[in-house]
Amino acid sequence: MNHSDVDSSEVSSQPEPNVDSRKSQSVQLSTGVAASTTRAVSSSGLNPALTLKRFVVGESNRTAYQMAMDTINEIGDLEGPVLVFGGVGLGKTHLLHAIGNQFREKHPHKTVFCVPSERFVRECIQSIHHPHKYSALRRRYYNLDLLLIDDLHFLSHEQRVQEEFVDLLSHLTSQNCKLVCTCDRPPDFLTSYLVVANDSDDGAYVEILPPEFDLRVSILKQKLKERNWGPAPPQVIRYIAKHLTGHVRQLEGCLNRLMAEARLGSDLNVEVARRVIEGGHVISDSPHHVSLEKIQEAVSRYFHITLSELCSRRRAKRYVLPRQIAMYLARQLTTLSQKQISQGFGHSHHTTVVHSVQRIESLLDEDFLLSQSIAAIKVELTRTAQN
Repeated sequence: MNHSDVDSSEVSSQPEPNVDSRKSQSVQLSTGVAASTTRAVSSSGLNPALTLKRFVVGESNRTAYQMAMDTINEIGDLEGPVLVFGGVGLGKTHLLHAIGNQFREKHPHKTVFCVPSERFVRECIQSIHHPHKYSALRRRYYNLDLLLIDDLHFLSHEQRVQEEFVDLLSHLTSQNCKLVCTCDRPPDFLTSYLVVANDSDDGAYVEILPPEFDLRVSILKQKLKERNWGPAPPQVIRYIAKHLTGHVRQLEGCLNRLMAEARLGSDLNVEVARRVIEGGHVISDSPHHVSLEKIQEAVSRYFHITLSELCSRRRAKRYVLPRQIAMYLARQLTTLSQKQISQGFGHSHHTTVVHSVQRIESLLDEDFLLSQSIAAIKVELTRTAQN
């Protein structure tokens, strides 16, 4: 995996589970705006900010929420993996971390570990090429009470990794360890295993669907409450919920832009909400209007760096964060594959893009200034696309 463009403070190997170490990070945007991203990162790999209290429940995710509660309370005889699947931005990662955080609180003497599949793949490949690392891999994953793996579908292209995962799965099942994974779609290589498992009530698929209207309203209210913005007029909330029917990140992005308008002096009314939504739709519904080059130019201007610096392999934070934001926006706003985006930045491996997207998504949950910066760049791209 190529981490040459990632600051060394971002790519540190995590210690063994159950060690209560904490570290914090502070990011300074090159615009001169301080974005405090102090984060408590536990050795379990869990993000402590993602809790069940912040997970808004509705009809579209109620089954997944009930599965989470059963896992936390150790209810039922479910064996094998639980796969929580659904589209992008529906709260899968949030629910996964919330399960881990609540499980640790309820069972303080049990071991929990949460890992993105990207890291699992990297560690498996390292153990294949460096056999002395295999024992470390086993120690990390084979003695747990709850294992949580995010974005499991990324495992599907590595046969040796698939084999290692199935071995791990069999071992954990025999040891009564619980395994919960998220994925955009159930991986093909596990289909035969899960068919057998489901026939014997072992293992399960749990789908999260796009939020229904009432849930979208509740999510918007929750986001306002979390950020101490105060209540917005009910007609504005309902207007946004009616017209943005995709996913949670879409709702949050609109809310960020709406609050930015309010701070600039606009009234919080339906007309302002309509203007904000229409501006976002030029990009969301017509990604072909935005090219990777336009995104790179907009990000470079916003952070006052050159295109060559943005696409370089420099590790300084003033280059790393804009580069990750540009890759994140390219995944959101274009139809390019991860490989094509990576090549557009002069990198050879798509995992650089995977890491960048995951990092920005994790920061967006708690860094308001970062979300505002991304919203501002999107507005500029919208205007460019309209011209």
